[in-house]
Amino acid sequence: MALSSEQLPPDAIDAVLFDAGGVLLLPDPEAGRSAARSLGCETDKEDWRRAHYMANLVLDRMETPDWPAVRRAVAAAVGIGDDHLEAAVPLIEQLIVATPWVAVDGAARTLHSLSLAGYSTAIVSNAFGTVETELEELGICSIRERDMPRVGVVIDSHVVGIAKPDPRIFHLALDALGVEPARALYIGDTVKYDVVGALAAGLHPVHLDPFGLCEGEHMHITTLGDLIAWLVPR
Repeated sequence: MALSSEQLPPDAIDAVLFDAGGVLLLPDPEAGRSAARSLGCETDKEDWRRAHYMANLVLDRMETPDWPAVRRAVAAAVGIGDDHLEAAVPLIEQLIVATPWVAVDGAARTLHSLSLAGYSTAIVSNAFGTVETELEELGICSIRERDMPRVGVVIDSHVVGIAKPDPRIFHLALDALGVEPARALYIGDTVKYDVVGALAAGLHPVHLDPFGLCEGEHMHITTLGDLIAWLVPR
């Protein structure tokens, strides 16, 4: 279901909460290309972008995360052959866990536009304890710096000890913003953690699905620009 003002008018929303990974940040495709090249596979930037969202489909179907299987899904999606999938697992793990991620096109611009339009914003991420610093270093957003988009709070699961889809992690952000769940959107890139978690917390989930891979009935956008076109009047 594409997002539209008919199903949820902009004046019904006071705050927009964002996931970080897959929404504002993505694994570095150049580091990915280098890893694949070491296994004899040439890839391009778009291969790695698409692979992130294809692997999310695999993750969404799992009752319990099998991270090596998810890493194999990434490798297969970029074209690494079956005979190299196991060798690719530690390389993909390094890329995702230990290599700095890069900004999604339009991430800072989106947060800036929402802030200018009067929306409160926040980040709620299942992360490794460093997402606030990463977002600031990339110029995407900050809770304190004035030369980039400001957000009300950054909630990192590693720091607070609660992870999505537990609704409590969303409520930490909403409490900090002083916004009721029914007046907030949550923008995420998975069903299992983001859509399910946001619904349980009483927010309106919006699934960022650039390649139209998800067949769920919840709201979808393909780019962050879709969000601005809906929420920010011209």
